[in-house]
Amino acid sequence: FIAGGAFVGLDSIVKSRVQGTTIGFGSELKKKNTELMLDKTTPDDLVKFGLIPEFIGRFPSWVSLNELSKDDLIRILQDVKHSYISQYHWLFEQDHVELDFTRESLELIAERTIANRTGARGLHSELERILMPHMFYLAEYRKQGIKQVTIDVDQVDQPRAVNQ
Repeated sequence: FIAGGAFVGLDSIVKSRVQGTTIGFGSELKKKNTELMLDKTTPDDLVKFGLIPEFIGRFPSWVSLNELSKDDLIRILQDVKHSYISQYHWLFEQDHVELDFTRESLELIAERTIANRTGARGLHSELERILMPHMFYLAEYRKQGIKQVTIDVDQVDQPRAVNQ
């Protein structure tokens, strides 16, 4: 079996076990440690998280990964083979319309994805939200002689067709 996901809340279970908890007048206040401790996850932590022991037993090992940074998300958007951006470029080219993104728009898309806590999958949702008005009118763009669509920060904030 292979499972992947954000497992939101698992880090606090592991942190509680590793750092322990204290209560009372003599307890020592600990500074909040924002560093993820997922590499110290045990099967018991996964049970407390809500997975059933029979399922956990099917995983002989597990690996924790760090959250994707803004730069990581931008690289995923444009640099990986068959990236989302290259797919949309191809789609727009079918109607003889060139699609461009400003650097600032890519940064804002990545920032919004981070804020939504949706990871790399959220990039596709953001692009769909931004490009849907354009995709709907691509045939009209060609008839009107519109040969280029540039996605800037305004288009990320307020997606709209070029002629609107």
